[in-house]
Amino acid sequence: MTQRVATSATSAASDRAAAEPSGSSAPQARRILLVGGVQGLGVRPAIYRLATQLALGGRVQNTARGVEIEIEGFAQAVRAFDEHLLASLPRAALVRKLSSEPMPPTGRTQFAIVHEPTSGPLIAHLPEDRALCAECAAEINDRGDHRHNYPFTSCTQCGPRYTVIRTMPFERPDTAMNDFPFCPHCQAEYTRPGDRRFHAQTMACPACGPQVAFISNEGNTKHHGENALHAAMDLLRTGRILGLKGLGGYQLLVDATNQRAVERLRNRKLRHAKPLAVMAATLEDALQLADLNPTEKIAWLDASAPIVLGRATSPSKLAPAIHPHLNSVGLMRPTTPLHAMLARGFPRPLVCTSANLEGCPLEYANDQAEERLSDVADAWLHHNREIVRPIDDSVVRVIADKRVSIRLARGLAPLALDLPAIEPILALGGYLKSAMAWSNGSQCALGPHLGDLETVPARERFLSHLNDMLHLYRFRPRLLVHDLHPDYFSTQWALRQTIPRLAVQHHHAHVAASMLEHGWLERRVLGVAWDGTGYGPDGTIWGGEFLLCAGRHFDRIARLRPFRLPGNETAIREPWRIALSVFSQLESSPETTDIPDWGISAAKRTQVFEVVRRPSLSPVTSSAGRLFDAAAAMILGISHSEFEGQAAMRLEAAADTDARGWYHFPVTDDSPAELDWRPLFAGLLADRRRGNDPATLAMKFHRSLAHGIMGVCRRWRNLPVVLCGGVFQNKLLTELVAEMMMESSSQDFGLPGVIPPGDGGLAAGQLAIASSKLR
Repeated sequence: MTQRVATSATSAASDRAAAEPSGSSAPQARRILLVGGVQGLGVRPAIYRLATQLALGGRVQNTARGVEIEIEGFAQAVRAFDEHLLASLPRAALVRKLSSEPMPPTGRTQFAIVHEPTSGPLIAHLPEDRALCAECAAEINDRGDHRHNYPFTSCTQCGPRYTVIRTMPFERPDTAMNDFPFCPHCQAEYTRPGDRRFHAQTMACPACGPQVAFISNEGNTKHHGENALHAAMDLLRTGRILGLKGLGGYQLLVDATNQRAVERLRNRKLRHAKPLAVMAATLEDALQLADLNPTEKIAWLDASAPIVLGRATSPSKLAPAIHPHLNSVGLMRPTTPLHAMLARGFPRPLVCTSANLEGCPLEYANDQAEERLSDVADAWLHHNREIVRPIDDSVVRVIADKRVSIRLARGLAPLALDLPAIEPILALGGYLKSAMAWSNGSQCALGPHLGDLETVPARERFLSHLNDMLHLYRFRPRLLVHDLHPDYFSTQWALRQTIPRLAVQHHHAHVAASMLEHGWLERRVLGVAWDGTGYGPDGTIWGGEFLLCAGRHFDRIARLRPFRLPGNETAIREPWRIALSVFSQLESSPETTDIPDWGISAAKRTQVFEVVRRPSLSPVTSSAGRLFDAAAAMILGISHSEFEGQAAMRLEAAADTDARGWYHFPVTDDSPAELDWRPLFAGLLADRRRGNDPATLAMKFHRSLAHGIMGVCRRWRNLPVVLCGGVFQNKLLTELVAEMMMESSSQDFGLPGVIPPGDGGLAAGQLAIASSKLR
């Protein structure tokens, strides 16, 4: 979206230049505004260099609106500036809008970068944190360099941004770096136009910048500077756990090849099954751990430095406890010089996971991290640069050769949304994988991942982030948008406010977010919204929906055949219950020998069959996520899930992609139409009775779902289709649907992208629907 705007800005500049009288020697002056991702990227130094090369006078400054430029000089030079402006900017800069107007010349002959207080609504995008660049990495590795082994080396192209900003525009005095005045050496670099640190706001050196300190958990061992790094690596070599203060918060590091050490980390952190991210020092090291395709390599090397999910190599060098029962592993590159030095000095890959107890938010303050995680980390590597606001690591997965945000966070958020200017609105998202979105009246953005809102500390962090964004973006909302579910914390909080409110159905928001992703908000779209849970207007649990969406309206034109959840939320943690519920609807009940026993007594299973018949204990759902749970329980014998989506992830990992065949998955003629999964599960039972390989069954299940989706889409073949909801984080299923769409359909179809397809993107859809209603 942004690049298209940037291209049109280039054309506009060329058109203006062509309209100017050529050869004029009369002085001219222009005022230019760049709006978009233009702060914290070296844009002003680039503009300074272009203006001075052309002997132009004037000024450039960061403001609340973006980057404002005033230039004056001979007409030919002004035209040349206009023509070359966008091409001279750093590659990372994203100009969404360029405006230019004439102004009276004042006789200036010198060009300057200025910093003056600004006010008014924030139009400029918040700059994202950027991982260590190649030039800074070379410096910290160079023994002869002034910044050799300095953990806070940065420049105009890398370093902290979002996590150190106190207020906008992005200027050093308004960041956490204001606590570290320049030494003469850094001051000279900062003011020297030819230097790559010319006006680098977060730069520092060993003489004037932040410092690291190592402290044991008992507090009786302390080291500083390089000695702190050596002590940290010595600790890691013994298999112990290091608490590291990173870019957006604390992380827990441990030897990723040491099974006992990884298990100890899991037990202490109370994270018993979720996969752990692994940091590799170089791309070559990463390729020893996962078979990354070209797009995954590009994602791994990106300045946002997300955790990239790739297919794990086999046999694996990693401890089995890193990603139990999964064939994918999350890999990240060192995000800061501190990470890079630890990764370079340690001979094996390192687990690098968020420092928090399961269900609690990321720790980011020195004293609180030590206090709350004293039973988790064996020692700490602190530093004295304040983290103004915490943020988790981003997670991406390449699906159908496209980078998909699984968790939108460090380096990627806040994400600018291509919505028209609307009145100030705050969209609160959902309950799991919470994130909020907003319009401040001048721009729209989707905020970073905040986590599940199940605990008091998580809810406190949610409200703290909310107030922080209101302050940073300078607005008070006139409308709150929330999920339809009455029990969500975000809904209940909204209902306690005196501001007008708008409730948006969960799956409608998913589809709207995907429509926004593809620029289809003005089209009628068929949205396939599949996830685990969403409250329906009829009071049932939706999750396998086909919605016809146009603007603020939607119609449910098809769904998965409903079934019951015996024991309600207990069934999510115990998927064997859902399998029994599904079996109860089959025309012929399976024999006991046809289904796994899951270690569950016959009496208990009989009791659950009885619960299925009691509506008060078994709510109705059409959830695709829960259907995955039933299939995983049946095919793999899974009885318990430690976290949302675990059973589905294991089923995807188990599938033999070379296996052929699929099960009948018909579409009924009801209104709404239903995808009837009964023949599918009857086929699964028959294959199980024959003793067929579970890997084959898992693949046939995935292919059956893809055929079922296509069966519905073909009935509305005149409409574009979007795939959304957490189920489409499943690479196998999404690529099967994409392949079938390309082979047998002329329909436009949109796959997940930078807006997370799961609940992390929900708020973007809520904001889009509110925008449509207001317009």
